[in-house]
Amino acid sequence: MTDSLAERAAAALAIPLQVALEARALDPADPAAGVVFPVAGLAINPGGTLHAGALGSIMELTGFLALLPHLDAAEHAVTHHISTQVLSPGRAGEEVTVTAVVERRTRRLGFVTATAVVGDRLVARSQITKSVIDIR
Repeated sequence: MTDSLAERAAAALAIPLQVALEARALDPADPAAGVVFPVAGLAINPGGTLHAGALGSIMELTGFLALLPHLDAAEHAVTHHISTQVLSPGRAGEEVTVTAVVERRTRRLGFVTATAVVGDRLVARSQITKSVIDIR
């Protein structure tokens, strides 16, 4: 990964919401490999399970990090559609691993699939469409 990509990934991980959710790169040398975060603090709903909004935020972040190596230095990507299915609850104290795969990149769109797991248990899947925009 070039310094530019590393800096852009670090900036995405440093967004205050991501920091509050304790999100970190699965592999610091390869942020596109995925994101890990605990079911703790802001990520817990009143029922004691993973908050869907926190999960959605990390799924979206992971989709961006997966797409980042497919962007040139003058491009950025923003989510214009995300659809998430929560399949199993994450429980307090567990650690969620989110990975994403770029299915297709066109001139102005990126199509990404993200998956969240706790161990070998599937927690959620997201289909994410990113609009590729020029950085001004």
